[in-house]
Amino acid sequence: MKKIYPDRIKKKANPLVKEVWESKLKQAPRANKHISYSQLSTFSNCQRQWYLQYVKKLAPYQPSIHATFGTAFHETLQTWLEVLYHDKVKTANEMDLHSLLYENMIKAYKSGKAQNGHDHFSNEKELTQFWLDGKHILDFIKKKRSIYFGTKTMKLAGVETLLYQQIKPGVVFKGLVDLVFYHPNTDTWTVMDIKTSTRGWNDTYKKNPNLTAQVILYREFFAKQFNIDPSKINVEFFIVKRKLWEQSDFVQKRVQEFIPASGPIKTKKAVGKMEEFIKECFEPTGEIKERVYARTPSASACKFCPFYEQPRYCEHAGAKFK
Repeated sequence: MKKIYPDRIKKKANPLVKEVWESKLKQAPRANKHISYSQLSTFSNCQRQWYLQYVKKLAPYQPSIHATFGTAFHETLQTWLEVLYHDKVKTANEMDLHSLLYENMIKAYKSGKAQNGHDHFSNEKELTQFWLDGKHILDFIKKKRSIYFGTKTMKLAGVETLLYQQIKPGVVFKGLVDLVFYHPNTDTWTVMDIKTSTRGWNDTYKKNPNLTAQVILYREFFAKQFNIDPSKINVEFFIVKRKLWEQSDFVQKRVQEFIPASGPIKTKKAVGKMEEFIKECFEPTGEIKERVYARTPSASACKFCPFYEQPRYCEHAGAKFK
């Protein structure tokens, strides 16, 4: 989608809002090795998987309907928000989001199929069901738009904002922030990550430091990249639910807003974990250390590992856990 930023928005916007928005047009240098939140999360679960997947590039491509839906939903919601904030509310309200989601799902599925050797990994019935789930989510968000995306007290400053910050010579952190909002009344920012989920996050997800570290690290590098006081940046997960619990006694929502604890202690732990990862895996020159990376077999770590059924790479491949 072409860049939308009318002159009337430019004139009213905080200069930093314009800078954040236009930063997505800049190309990041590719000479350096980069690390990402995904790498850090994988390494925390199993060092061996990280080495095989990100260093040796041995992980087979694994398409899924969940990834297809997630990609399509992200694109649909982000496109709608660009129109909502940078064009007119009336124009956004008149958008056919159902058709847009359908088009984005077809595009994402074709891309996944091509990378999968042109083999199908889903079927018409499953794709239709996921699309119908997405329609319900979008209808809910449009109906409750003023609650989640008010246009009077918040401005859309970034969509897929690229973070690219050097950590040490030859190594940079790279990340894409789904959404960035600026709140002019309080001179604060919100770094938001969109998550698609079947029924939302339970306490296990919310207490998982590997998950919550994502937005905490994004805040730290966003603050550094745009020279903003970290205390002025809020973090949030915007979780959309495909399914609602049947026979619930409570009114259910299709959206779950989760603001993780991100104070000094949590931030120190997240940053410290990343620094330890770099220390263990990278030489002072930025080259990756060639050493034995330990396996960490467990039901949670191995269940979704791309090497779970490949014994030539991992001795725990196919293992059954109680």
